[in-house]
Amino acid sequence: MMRITTKGGRPFCEAELGGVGVYLDNFALIHLAKGPTSRRQRFVDALRAGGTLLFSWTNAIEVAGPQGASANDVRAFLDSIGPHWVPVEMNVWAVAQREKAGLLKKSPLSESFVNAYFKDRIHDLSPGASTVVDLSAPSFFRLGAVVDWVHGKREDARRSGPEMDQALREKMDRLDAECAKGPKSLDSVLPPIPFDEKWPATYVLIHLQRMLWMEKKAYQLKANDGLDFCHAAVGAAYGSLAALDKQWKRRIESLPAANRLAKVFYRRELDQLVNLLEYLVNSK
Repeated sequence: MMRITTKGGRPFCEAELGGVGVYLDNFALIHLAKGPTSRRQRFVDALRAGGTLLFSWTNAIEVAGPQGASANDVRAFLDSIGPHWVPVEMNVWAVAQREKAGLLKKSPLSESFVNAYFKDRIHDLSPGASTVVDLSAPSFFRLGAVVDWVHGKREDARRSGPEMDQALREKMDRLDAECAKGPKSLDSVLPPIPFDEKWPATYVLIHLQRMLWMEKKAYQLKANDGLDFCHAAVGAAYGSLAALDKQWKRRIESLPAANRLAKVFYRRELDQLVNLLEYLVNSK
């Protein structure tokens, strides 16, 4: 959840991942926004009652693209969530490094995202500090405003896609080269690890890379797989529920069973996601 507090007499924003975490790939955000009104309202009500939407920079970039009635539907849906969201880091390798450093609570959060947004939002609401700014979280942290803010930065932000693609290709090429050197096997180059609640993204990162390597003859990496890889890894590691495309749902569900990763749904299962979100929130 997003909130504003003070430190040394100055306001600053704070993000905390609590309750039932939900990660939605962009198709799910759009389908919830434009789908049945009753389902959308049930999702928002459950989120407000005890959930947190994990929202990434790349989510914001993609939903900032459509214009017209579709864009209005998405913005209205995001605004209705209020402050019940957190900005998540999409670079799963950076998240894994934070886990290694023992920064569990902060590991998936994108402080650069929220700090830049906070600074620009203050400026937009009060240029030159000319007016009093309403710092109440529900109005200040409107997700629709986040999308509008990102829209002007789309070209710069879109570089993250090719960068993540390149990072994943380099990791997989390095893994392939190490495994091809001789008697070394995948288990010796990138050994499987047991699930540990202190390192959930590290667990997913290692096992997804192993899976992609084993699938390499049947599946060739393509554009945007780097971002999809990161979406799946961070969403599954730090969400309780996640909506991903069918291919990444399969991969997450195929990871070693002794884990506490998110329950994953795909495009045709959004009703089931909302049903389970309501159940989990009401069970707490």
